[in-house]
Parts: sequence; structure tokens; C-alpha cells
Amino acid sequence: MGAVNPEREARRRGQPTDPLRLFTRDWELSARCRRAGCDHHRPLIVSLLIKAFGANATLGDVAQRLRCSRCGMRGAHIQTRYVGRHGDGR
Repeated sequence: MGAVNPEREARRRGQPTDPLRLFTRDWELSARCRRAGCDHHRPLIVSLLIKAFGANATLGDVAQRLRCSRCGMRGAHIQTRYVGRHGDGR
């Protein structure tokens, strides 16, 4: 049919079962502490996550192992944001 719309595909990604290899290009990841009131967040570098956990590790696997540097809480919410090309590129 038609070409893949990157904005529509972006809405489908970011699930805990998505492997890290899907986020090597055109994506920003950030971790947010899940403790109420802490609200600490930090950008994540995908290439370093892949070195530490492997390309097939899922976002859920990584989120479980992160620890907040402010309050010490184990586990985080990983947020994904598409920063690649938008629209049809005209």
C-alpha cells in the first residue's frame, strides 16, 4: 500500500516488551523514578544500555534494574520520545 508513517509507528513503540535495538536511531529515552514525590528523571544513552544489557534486553528488563540516584528506589519508568523525521519529508 503506502509508505510507513514514522509518527504512527512511534506511537506503537515504548512498550516494556520492546527490545533496546529498536531505539538505536531517532529515539530519546529517559528514566523517571517511580517513588511518589521524588520526580527525579535522567536521560538514557541507548548505546551504553546496549553495552550493559545487550541489544535484545527489553525496556522492562532495563527499568527493573535501574536505581534512582536521588532516593535509592529500585525500578523506574522508561519514557520514549521519537525525535526522527516527521511527516513525509517534503
